[in-house]
Amino acid sequence: MLPRRGEPGGGSSAGCWLLAAMMINYMDRSSLSIAAPHMIDELGLTAADIGLLGTPFSLTYACFQLPGGWLTDRLGVKPVYVIALGFWSLETSVMAFGHHLWHFMIARVLLGVFEAPVSPTSAKIVSEWFPPRERGAAVGVYDSGSKWGPAVAPPILTFLILGFGWRAMFVILGVLGIIVAVGFWVFYRSPEHDRRVSAAELEHIRAREEDNNAPTGHIPWLRLFTKPQTWAMVLGFVAVVWTLNIFVTFLPLMLGDIYSVADEELGWYTAIPFAVGGIGGILGGWFTTKYSRMRAHLAPLACKRRIAAVYGGALAICSILVGVTTGHFALQLAAMSLALFFCGALSAVGWSIPADVVTGSRVASLGSIQNFGGYFAGSLSPWLTGVLVTTTGSYLIPFVLGAVVAVIAGIAYLLLLRAPIRVDSAATEIGDTSS
Repeated sequence: MLPRRGEPGGGSSAGCWLLAAMMINYMDRSSLSIAAPHMIDELGLTAADIGLLGTPFSLTYACFQLPGGWLTDRLGVKPVYVIALGFWSLETSVMAFGHHLWHFMIARVLLGVFEAPVSPTSAKIVSEWFPPRERGAAVGVYDSGSKWGPAVAPPILTFLILGFGWRAMFVILGVLGIIVAVGFWVFYRSPEHDRRVSAAELEHIRAREEDNNAPTGHIPWLRLFTKPQTWAMVLGFVAVVWTLNIFVTFLPLMLGDIYSVADEELGWYTAIPFAVGGIGGILGGWFTTKYSRMRAHLAPLACKRRIAAVYGGALAICSILVGVTTGHFALQLAAMSLALFFCGALSAVGWSIPADVVTGSRVASLGSIQNFGGYFAGSLSPWLTGVLVTTTGSYLIPFVLGAVVAVIAGIAYLLLLRAPIRVDSAATEIGDTSS
């Protein structure tokens, strides 16, 4: 997230904080799977117990998207972001002191509660710091943390466990998150309160290139659910979460079971596709910004819906390739990497869209609805993949099903995401006059 010419770097500073927090977020999520073998040996837990701990996190994370986004729009990004980051880091540390399954269950539930606001709040921060045509690249940088986190987690967390033990690993992760929370509280400023931002730069940030195509007015929260734009974004994000959940859950298992990859190599091979996914998020966001500037006659939303549809189709093709290349290790790893590349790219575009659909007063709310729908439906993908693999003995059908989901996402972006939500000032309290 580079500063614009003449800008003192406030947007870049905000982006660095968001990227760091997103990486910590996903490292915290990955920590349980890394510590699981040691927890099983020491505490007598079973693999089923470890799997059970993933369910309450996913459900609470999905459900608390809605109040998290609403609170961000009501209270502002800084207090919500700091409280969420501080408390989810505390809950990560609490895992170190558990001795029974219910101890860990409570910690994982609370982890889902406090991690929920991070993505909608990040989207709102980007909308405050960047004008419409520059948000794609900005989102791509911070959202790439959702891929960099799982990429660096296996080698780093394994090193911490081997050096200090699994309980110390949870404490170190928690302390790291709290440090970032304190830094964000001390150093982050909105553009209006950042002394480095001049009046001309603030005017540039607030610019609307296409006044006739910009969202207007304040739509009531419940009426967001009646809009086709909202459902396009939800369906689009289901494809992102669906694919990501399969890889987070099954990538190490696939490499270990199909290719008998040794434990000491598994972490590094697992990191490769996620690292490529992080690159996909950055490049996908950059291309979105570049394309928007090239097609200046189009509104930012029109550019992004086209690009999102293309990324959805590319994700579908790559998902099928993952299934059909089983048995060829290099091809399989390349196909997985490509799938996560386009998953990261689609995610970057998806998180840049809320600010193009509604005004700033509802950006976090709309983003939270998108993430809620994506994670609520996407939570089915690991379970369904496990059932299909157990039944058929192959990963082909699950990834073909993932391709179908990606195609539906692309179609939804094209057909339903046609214009911003515009509300006449006289109709603010009763809804909008067009969709």
